[in-house]
Formats: sequence, structure tokens, C-alpha cells
Amino acid sequence: MEAATLQAPATPAAPTIAAAAAVIPPAIGQPWPGVDGIYAGVSRGEDGHPDAHLVLLNARPSGELNWKDAVAWAAGVGEDTHLPTRFESALLYAHLRDQLDTDYWHWTSTQFSAAYAWTQLFYTGSQYYDIKSYEARARAVRRFTA
Repeated sequence: MEAATLQAPATPAAPTIAAAAAVIPPAIGQPWPGVDGIYAGVSRGEDGHPDAHLVLLNARPSGELNWKDAVAWAAGVGEDTHLPTRFESALLYAHLRDQLDTDYWHWTSTQFSAAYAWTQLFYTGSQYYDIKSYEARARAVRRFTA
């Protein structure tokens, strides 16, 4: 497996919520104040990043995308947005599958190899790697430091 030589898209560091403007997170499944999205819960930090509140954004692309276009689309949705990682997608499955298209595979930002990346099926919770030219659904998320 070629995973050690990959240049995976970096998961952006979660913006810190200033103490004066701190927001108490809503209940899981409820809108996040000031953001057009639904609160999914706390996602563990990876690669030295702190744990963060994960928000599933309501934006959706007009159709299915290959992996490279899905990564670019999610990054362009708004400030500090990205395609969810494989583990963030598992959290979305656990808490918000009713907010997702359960009949379709969705891209994650996590690469399996130079030619493949992980996808998530929100109907069963299955994850599998697909060739990056495959066209799947995409959703964007945003992280806020917990």
C-alpha cells in the first residue's frame, strides 16, 4: 500500500471560538447557531489537532463528483470547510444519517492510496475505497475547537 507517500488533503485546524463569543453547542441533530448546518457531535482530533465540534453543512453539490472535484467543492463551500474524513463520516453516520442521502455512496477526504479514497454509505454505515474517478455524493463539514 502506498499510504506513506500520499499527499492527503489536510484537515483544517478547527477555528477556536473566542471565550467572549463562546457558543454552547446545541443538542446533536440541531442547527449550529450562526452556521447553516446541523451539529453532529465531538470529533476526536487527528494528527495533533484538538478535538472539535463537527457541523454537517446544508450545502449540497448539484450532482455526483469524482474525488478531486468533491474535495475542491467542499473546500469552497465556506470558511474552514472540508470534505469529512473517514472518521468524521462515521460520526455523521452514527448521529445524522437521517440528514444524509442514505441510498448513495459519499466521498471522504481520506485516501486509501494514490488512486483510491474512502467512501461512506450512510444506509448501512459501510465504508469502502473507490477509485478516485468514481462519481459519488459529497457533503461538507466544519469543525469548531471543543
